[in-house]
Amino acid sequence: MIINRLALHNVGTFAGRHVLDLTPPSEAKPVVLVGGLNGAGKTTILESIQLALYGALIHASARRTGSYENYLRGLVHRGVPLSEGASIELTFTAHQEGAEHTYWIRRSWKSTGASIREILLVSVDGRHNQSLTATWNEHVETFLPRGIAGLFFFDGEQIEALADMERSRQVLGSALAALLGLDLVDRLTTDLVVLRRRHRGQQVPEELRQAIEEKQQLVTAHRHAEEASAEAEAARRTEVERCEKLVHETTEAYRAAGGGLLEQHEAIESTASMVRAGVAQCEDEIRHELGESTPLLQVEGLLSRLVEQARAEDEVRRDALVIEAFSSRDDLLLERLRDAKVEVGAIQAIEQFLTEDREQRRSSVASTDNVTGLTNLPALQGLLATTMPEARKRLKSALERRARLKAELDQAERMLGAIPEPEALAPLRQAREEARDALLRAEAALALAAEMLQTARADRAKAHAAYETALDKAAQANLAVDDDRRLVEHVEKVRDTLERLRVAATKRHLDRISELILEALGALLRKEKLITDVRIDPETHTVALTGADGHPLPANDLSAGERQLLAVALLWGLARAAGQPLPVVIDTPLGRLDGSHRQHLLERYFPQASHQVVLLSTDTEIDEEAFDRIALYVGRAYHLKFDPATNATNIEDGYFWE
Repeated sequence: MIINRLALHNVGTFAGRHVLDLTPPSEAKPVVLVGGLNGAGKTTILESIQLALYGALIHASARRTGSYENYLRGLVHRGVPLSEGASIELTFTAHQEGAEHTYWIRRSWKSTGASIREILLVSVDGRHNQSLTATWNEHVETFLPRGIAGLFFFDGEQIEALADMERSRQVLGSALAALLGLDLVDRLTTDLVVLRRRHRGQQVPEELRQAIEEKQQLVTAHRHAEEASAEAEAARRTEVERCEKLVHETTEAYRAAGGGLLEQHEAIESTASMVRAGVAQCEDEIRHELGESTPLLQVEGLLSRLVEQARAEDEVRRDALVIEAFSSRDDLLLERLRDAKVEVGAIQAIEQFLTEDREQRRSSVASTDNVTGLTNLPALQGLLATTMPEARKRLKSALERRARLKAELDQAERMLGAIPEPEALAPLRQAREEARDALLRAEAALALAAEMLQTARADRAKAHAAYETALDKAAQANLAVDDDRRLVEHVEKVRDTLERLRVAATKRHLDRISELILEALGALLRKEKLITDVRIDPETHTVALTGADGHPLPANDLSAGERQLLAVALLWGLARAAGQPLPVVIDTPLGRLDGSHRQHLLERYFPQASHQVVLLSTDTEIDEEAFDRIALYVGRAYHLKFDPATNATNIEDGYFWE
């Protein structure tokens, strides 16, 4: 089965007609990702698929509380009159008797005054089928039994329930019964109980019948009281949800008006004061630098030329000393050459060279003015080579730090400037506080209603037990008719036989189901050898785990994330045991899993859970990193954007960051 298209018209937060194409483009990309913030309509999509398929038989967790008509009323978009109504169209492909057929279901409803009128239309391969429409509730069980739908259509709350091992026993029992066809055994057992009770009641003599009828009337009264308490509890729960939404809206309005900044006023002011102190310190450092050698950076070029001039003057002074020393030496040298009878031509050449050298040095001395008079040239060179570069570096660092702090100060001052006056936000703050108070009162009323409901259930159970006891006593005391007595006895034997049949059928398949669950755990858990065996008790449906050391591993010893992965493995294993190629639709799939456990779900479960996997997620569950991990398997992606101005959701192609 493949869900091809879902069309919503005035359903939930969807005003007008909106269409989702859910067909995966290829087998390699089975995931259809639908992203949206809380309240954008993700759960509406999950419920709409189930509502289109099952109508009034939709699972109780989807209908929440109250009657089916009230549920349909609540699904109509708030901006639309109930007389206009809403509709859901679901197109899917399924194989029936070896042939592929395309089904189109349209379920619409609108108010006709005090009641809701619902219309169902079913078409197969483009042709309307009136008989199939009339028997749709029976036909849908042939390819997607309602009992196993919870293995393929579920949300994070169901995973949370399965993660609680005590609560998972009931869920496992229901799933196994539907999966193995044991719901028929349950119906037979119930029918036998009714038959047994009827015959026991008929055997009660007249003098005891009145007492039994009184207890039966008491049971009826307590059942009515329980139903009234359930309705009251549902009303209180609805009021809590309304108050929670009002708290969210008033809080968002308060924050949008600057309430968040107002609450951070002291922190922002403290930050601004610290930054001002930092700016002042930087300015003190800058002033200190300016009081040292830093101002000389403005005449760095002049100082360089000064060094060059001082170096030239130093060379001139050395040349002047050399000229005086060379004059007497040159005369002595020439005299020695003459005494040595050196050729006249050589002496003349040497004399000419010495004369030109002295003249050249005299010319250099004469052309250089003694301007600076500096004699300590190394000190000036050290100033240029070391002192001034270090001063430049310190000044630059101080200026950069001051600029950065000034930017932070400007930002803090802008935030301080944006903080509204407390008086301006007083109405919004009061509205928020009133909404919070109303929520507290509603939660208290819900707790009281829940307690009263528990009391009513206990009273009804007590009255029912007293009624059953009276029937047993009367039956035991007055079974005078052999046929009736044999019937009651045989009923008990048949019930025992059916119970043994249930246990035997469950045992027969539990080994395979346990293997599938263990395989799923091996794929999901990051600790590959954490769990080496999984066993399900056929009578109590308790899940028993075996650790790597071969000893029992209590489920409570697992972390919260590992228990959630165990819940996913239970669903995955049971779904594989169903042996039917059905799509998987998951709302808020990641819950409170940590990063590594999320990675295993993203990379090992979602791409392999089915040939079609529809994920309904927020941006915090499948964030940018998670999207990058699963993007290879995503065939289609949609973004549900809720517009507060129109109080409606629009569907856009692409995920949050696409």
